[in-house]
Amino acid sequence: MAEKTILAFFSSPEAAEAAKRQLVDQGYGTVQVDRVSHMPNAGSAERVFSPLTGDERRSLTSLVEGIERDNDTRVMAAAMPTASGMADGATFVSGENYLVTVVCDGERQEAAKGMLASYGGNVDA
Repeated sequence: MAEKTILAFFSSPEAAEAAKRQLVDQGYGTVQVDRVSHMPNAGSAERVFSPLTGDERRSLTSLVEGIERDNDTRVMAAAMPTASGMADGATFVSGENYLVTVVCDGERQEAAKGMLASYGGNVDA
């Protein structure tokens, strides 16, 4: 049977890693966890918007006028909902920023989807 790819999105890295461990324990060979970000450099948004770093450059104007290194990053940072101050505190658009990718035989696809869903994964995206 042909190989199938399953993508499941999680809201926490702990749930994504737990699902990965379960799948690996069940014999699924290709299982990967990635963090999905709308920024070209995933650490960039946290650096600009985190008060823990001491970086006070959080206004939309400062983002557009060149705090980041290149135009692409500046535009992406300025387009973030958190740049306007009108966001609800969430730094990401979807809230499901952790992606678990599984490659398996088609006959094991539904079982893998069930395991991912049992850990809170969104497999219908």
